[in-house]
Amino acid sequence: MKHLTKTVLVILLLGCITLGAASSCNKKDSVNKVATTSDSIKMKNEAGEVSMKFEFPTDSTSALSTTINEYLSEQMGGTYDSTYNNVRTLVSFYLNNILAKNKEEKNNMKAEMLKSGDKTAISWQYSYDGNFEKIADTTRYITYLYTFYEYQGGAHGSSVATGQTFRKADSRRIGWDVFTNTYEEDFQRLIKDGLKTYWKLKTDEELKGYLLDENNFYLMPLPQCPPLFTKDGVRFIYGQYEIAPYAAGKPDFTVPYKKLEKYMKMTAKKLL
Repeated sequence: MKHLTKTVLVILLLGCITLGAASSCNKKDSVNKVATTSDSIKMKNEAGEVSMKFEFPTDSTSALSTTINEYLSEQMGGTYDSTYNNVRTLVSFYLNNILAKNKEEKNNMKAEMLKSGDKTAISWQYSYDGNFEKIADTTRYITYLYTFYEYQGGAHGSSVATGQTFRKADSRRIGWDVFTNTYEEDFQRLIKDGLKTYWKLKTDEELKGYLLDENNFYLMPLPQCPPLFTKDGVRFIYGQYEIAPYAAGKPDFTVPYKKLEKYMKMTAKKLL
């Protein structure tokens, strides 16, 4: 009986230690991650409707949160001239400007039509739907994705997808400059294979047919969107018309870190 009691006590003690370690580890992970909150805004006038969903750091005064919010401001136009600690005010500023601009353009169009004797009603309505969200958050970096769809009349609208990885140590924005020898055949093959996977192609000849400029096949340009570091690897996003026609969409694929490691400068390696 005494032996049984001792065994139970040891098991309980080990359980407490394990749970304590797990709790400590979870607490550490929680501290390392950037706490965020989400919000959304919708507005409309006679010209159209705009909406935006946005996720942002709850700590509005840190250097990292300021850099993240400043990035959002730049993506939405870069004309906001105030502090970045109130993201709702920042987003509202841009959405109001978008609506005002389109109202003015619609009124000008109507005035020109009336001047020429055309009394046809302008039926189109402008629309903008944006989203700003955190897609990765580790001890060393945080990555955001910014997307929006915009319709200004015509056969179809346009959509944009871009993003940014920020180094937590100093809020640095990470760009393609943290990679080297991206023109080498093996690196180029990673891009081509990623594009073929996205478009569900089997051969290089098929890939050539998808590109706006066939010469790009021989030296694939890096995306205008910076490299997005995620838990699965580096995400590559090409914009509409960047390398392919509208119907081909926005190529988006992820290359595992192990395949990119030899092309990473130390700056990139230290993020992992």
